[in-house]
Amino acid sequence: MKAAAAVFVGLVAIFSVLAFAQDKFKKRDNKDRQEFAGKIVCIGCALENQDGGANAQCTLHARHAQGLLAADGTLWTFVDNAKGHIVINNTKIRDKEVKILGWKFPKAQYIEIFKYELKEGDKWVKYDYCKTCGFEPGDNADSDACDDCRK
Repeated sequence: MKAAAAVFVGLVAIFSVLAFAQDKFKKRDNKDRQEFAGKIVCIGCALENQDGGANAQCTLHARHAQGLLAADGTLWTFVDNAKGHIVINNTKIRDKEVKILGWKFPKAQYIEIFKYELKEGDKWVKYDYCKTCGFEPGDNADSDACDDCRK
């Protein structure tokens, strides 16, 4: 009887592993992009200013990494890749209204940026940057810029 129970438990474990292995997530696609509107803010400062106030120490550790504050008060973090890195670190766009086209990962409160526009006066202006390094010529004294941007 104990042997049968052990076999049963083993089979359940195997089927559980197989079921989990088959439950793969699909890769995001361009058709899955959404538009997000809000304001670019320092995530740490925003957390410090919430009820209860986090001890974010954003000057010391996160260097005022930026995210999106939606109109409903939700604070989103950006995926730190070539396109997201410049938005996370570009102080020129802090406190500006923005529309982002990208992919949302709601369980993690992250947005992966595909492209974005800034509100300048009454107009929405596409904010473009180098597709290789993600920076504009002149950013970071060109220390992070690719060879093409440095020229």
